[in-house]
Amino acid sequence: MKCLVVDDDHLTCDLVERYLNQIGGIDYCLKVNDGSTALHLLATEAFDAVFLDLHLPGIDGVSLLKALPGNTAVVIISASPDFGAESYQFDVVDYLIKPLDFSRFAKAVIKLKNRTAQDIPTHPGHLFIKDSATIHRIDLANLLYVEAQGNYASFIFEKAKPILSLLTLRKLGTLLPPHFIRIHRSYIANLRATRQIDGNQLDFGTGQKKLPIGKSYRDTLHEKLKVIN
Repeated sequence: MKCLVVDDDHLTCDLVERYLNQIGGIDYCLKVNDGSTALHLLATEAFDAVFLDLHLPGIDGVSLLKALPGNTAVVIISASPDFGAESYQFDVVDYLIKPLDFSRFAKAVIKLKNRTAQDIPTHPGHLFIKDSATIHRIDLANLLYVEAQGNYASFIFEKAKPILSLLTLRKLGTLLPPHFIRIHRSYIANLRATRQIDGNQLDFGTGQKKLPIGKSYRDTLHEKLKVIN
C-alpha cells in the first residue's frame, strides 16, 4: 500500500510513518508539509491512502479533500473535531484527533486496508502496452525505467528499443509492482535494476543516462532501498 501523509507538523508526519511501519503492509510512505505540494503529487502519482491534516499552509486540508477523486481513501488527522461530522460527506475512512494514539491509529489503518483491499491489483511479470496499432508485451524484469515525455510515457530497457504509450505515470503507478517507484515527477525506476545512487542521481550501471531524484522522493527512495548509514 502506498501512502501520502500531508501535515505541516514534521513530528506528526514522522509519527504516522513510524506507526505505519509498526503495523506493516506499507510499500512506501511519502510525507509533505503543505497542500500545494500534496495536490501536485496527487495529480501525478497514485496513492492507496492519504493521511490528511486540515490546517495546512497554502491550500488547506478541506479544499484538498474537495479536490480529491471520489475513490481516494482518506484518514483525517486533526487537532480539532469541528469538521468531524461534515467530513463523512466525503466518505473518509476515519477521523483521528491529535495527539495520535497508536491503538486508535491501528484501528483506522485496519479500516483503511479493508477499504482498499478490493482495489489492490495483482502484479504479473509483464504488461501489454499499446503503441499506436501495435500491442507490445513488456517483461518487467527487463524494464529499467519509465519516463514521462509530454503526453507519452517512454518505456526504457537495457537493450531493447524504447516503447511509447499514452499511459500516464500516475496510472502506471497503479499497474506496476512495488519495486517500481516514482523517483521524480518524470521518472519511475526499477529498484531491482538500480546499481548506484550518486548524489541526487540514480544509476543503473548499464551506460544508460543517470536519472534525477526529486527532493520530495529522496527519503522514500532511501527507505525503499534500505540504505545503511
